[in-house]
Amino acid sequence: MICWQMKSNKKLGREEAVFWVLFAAMAIYYGWRMFALTPWYDELYTYYCFISKGPLYAALHWPLPNNHVGYSALSGFLNYSGNSYIGLRGVSYLCALANLYLIYKLAWKWTKGWLPVAAVILYLSMNLVNQLAVQGRGYTLGVTCLLLAFWGMTDICCKEHARKKSYLLYVCALVIGLYAVSSNVYWVVPLCVSGGAYLLFLSINEGKKEKSFFLKTASGRKLLKLIAASVIAAVLTIFLYCTIWLAIGSNLLVKDETSIYYGLGHIKMILKSPFAAIGRGMEYMLDTPYIQSEERAGFVGRLGSFLVSLSGYYYSFLAIPVVVIFVIGLINLLLLIIKKLRSGQAEEILLELFLFLEILFVPVCLLIQCKRPYHRVFTYGGAVLALLIIWLTGHWIQKFVLKSRGKLTEQGLSLIFLILTAVLGIKCIFFSGYNNQYGDREHEIQQVLEQADIHRGGNYCVTDCNQEYLLYFLYGIRCENKQIEGADMVIFDKRMTDPDFDEMVWEFYHYYDSIPWEYVNENMSMTYESENYILFQADEKEIK
Repeated sequence: MICWQMKSNKKLGREEAVFWVLFAAMAIYYGWRMFALTPWYDELYTYYCFISKGPLYAALHWPLPNNHVGYSALSGFLNYSGNSYIGLRGVSYLCALANLYLIYKLAWKWTKGWLPVAAVILYLSMNLVNQLAVQGRGYTLGVTCLLLAFWGMTDICCKEHARKKSYLLYVCALVIGLYAVSSNVYWVVPLCVSGGAYLLFLSINEGKKEKSFFLKTASGRKLLKLIAASVIAAVLTIFLYCTIWLAIGSNLLVKDETSIYYGLGHIKMILKSPFAAIGRGMEYMLDTPYIQSEERAGFVGRLGSFLVSLSGYYYSFLAIPVVVIFVIGLINLLLLIIKKLRSGQAEEILLELFLFLEILFVPVCLLIQCKRPYHRVFTYGGAVLALLIIWLTGHWIQKFVLKSRGKLTEQGLSLIFLILTAVLGIKCIFFSGYNNQYGDREHEIQQVLEQADIHRGGNYCVTDCNQEYLLYFLYGIRCENKQIEGADMVIFDKRMTDPDFDEMVWEFYHYYDSIPWEYVNENMSMTYESENYILFQADEKEIK
């Protein structure tokens, strides 16, 4: 059974060497980004509320859907290193590098020449991929889980005797993917369906040839095993979420004065009525969705504009061409799948089924849901897009080679394509604003804090949540004090100092009227001023 191009076990030589040079360069680049870019609010919130409190706490707490539970739990282990940047972003950093390797190896299974290296460059050049590569969020981990699950599925579907570790890899990747970010269901469903559909087609063909029931064929037995593995992954995922629902539900019930469990201890409540706690936790999760449904009227038009803008998040200056590539790819994939099924070549359509269903599922699912999630939810689409472009390019190169009657070679044409992708990569990474700070205000607060006299024994006041989270992330000082009187240091957003400013800013703990200006003017001095912030320090302190 041949699911991909069989290649020799010999070293790839120049192509492999170029990949490893690129890999090393990206390891340095991602490492620089990990430490040079100030974390933005979502990262800081995740670190302050979950990662810093250890893996067990992170695994059991989910007050908001914005917390990527699985990612926070894994990061909790790295946080024991004592470095907050490694704790927050270390998992993403490792996954970002793993994704480069996995895309290279997967592309190598189906393409020739320089195309696998080109696939890696196409992937790392995408804006959405680059911006989230080392962020302290679970999206890059989700891409890793997608690629590992697909890798395991190819072994299960294509090898005559799949190893147990292939099933283990498949199950673990699905579970961690869904546990890390629940919205990864957008790639989990089409991936599982593609593997099942592939084995179903094979088993039906084998059943016709062997004149037996399709589930009794070799592919039929594999299909049953794949379904069983998928069910096990679903059960394990539900179990993990049940632990979260238990923790949330019990916490809510023992604090609810109208509940019969009011005042009980958490453990006692869970032991007494675990299903009540699970039900309350599940109800809380469903009542606080991160993305609200929209009105169905006119949604098709809004969905179209959303898909175009999403394409622009992959390549900001090529939004329409990316949409065209997706459309052309879908049509070509469908035609090739139909052609190979009719000609009895079902064993050669695994990649095509995977790409087709992954691309088709998102617009269909969003149309049914009437939702437009945040673009970053579809970071995994960067890997799908890179593999799609390489798949299309490989087919076009083969056609050119056949038409040239030997004048052109696949190696030569793939090298030309590699050079084009290299130009694209350089343009994107170095000349498209990819290396700007994630959040200007968070970065500015960090610069202001660097001008202050900060030490662990100080008495500090925080006037907004970004200051609170950064003070802990950068200096290990968990400060929840909002009282300005007696503080050694206070930072004011300039909007707080404007008596005419009356807009609601959810980050603020103070406004002009709540600031004791008489105390500040008599006991503190302004020691630093930036574009948006003013630093005041107590007069008796020596200023840096």
